[in-house]
Amino acid sequence: MNAVAQLFALIEALIYIAVFPLEAFFLRRPAVQKFLSTPAGNVRAVMMWAIPVGFRNLLIALGVIAGLVALNTGSEVVGRTLVTYCCAYMVLGGATMALADALGHYPRKGDSIPGTLAATVPALIALVASAF
Repeated sequence: MNAVAQLFALIEALIYIAVFPLEAFFLRRPAVQKFLSTPAGNVRAVMMWAIPVGFRNLLIALGVIAGLVALNTGSEVVGRTLVTYCCAYMVLGGATMALADALGHYPRKGDSIPGTLAATVPALIALVASAF
């Protein structure tokens, strides 16, 4: 797996790690609610899935990092497999935000765009770059 693919996989993992505490622990803060497009009135209902989703995102990000470590310490097949699977998960899972937006589940149409791009584009670049 080339350096560009590894760099974008790492960038995506760091984004997922950075968002994890916001989803899992700080969603009750107004600034975080705005950042995550979560109306204050919905926070109580959202918390039941925000914590597990946050932890899933952390785990998939750690999978990317484990894959990068394996890849760069001699376990190329294991590393490539982990990074590829985790990035595919991120692209497909992240794209569901756009689907939820299209179905009208965001406060305003288009609110998912920044999150969808952050949750999918670096991983997609990593997947495309890994083919070269």
